[in-house]
Amino acid sequence: MLLRSAPPEHMPKMPRGWGWQIKLGCLAALVALYGGFMWHVTHQKIRPVMERVDIPVTVVAPPRLAAPPAPPITMLPPPPLAVAAPPVLPGAAAQQP
Repeated sequence: MLLRSAPPEHMPKMPRGWGWQIKLGCLAALVALYGGFMWHVTHQKIRPVMERVDIPVTVVAPPRLAAPPAPPITMLPPPPLAVAAPPVLPGAAAQQP
C-alpha cells in the first residue's frame, strides 16, 4: 500500500538542525533571483517608444437638450395636535391606574 499514515521504520531520517538553514538558503536564492530580474527590467537599455495615437471618432447621436427645471416643492403645514395620535410607550400602560 502506497499511502500510509506513518513512515516505515527503515526509512532514512533527515539530519536534525539543517531544516532552517536549507529554508533560509532557498529564501535567499529566491530573493536574489527576484532582485536580479527586477534590476534587469528597470535598467534595460531598450525601452519601448511611447507614441500618441489620435483616433478620429465620429459622434453618432445628436447632443441632447437640457431637461426642464423641476417644479418647486411646496411645504405642507404640520397637522394639528388634536389629529395626531399620542405615541405608544412600552410599559406606560402598566403604570397607569
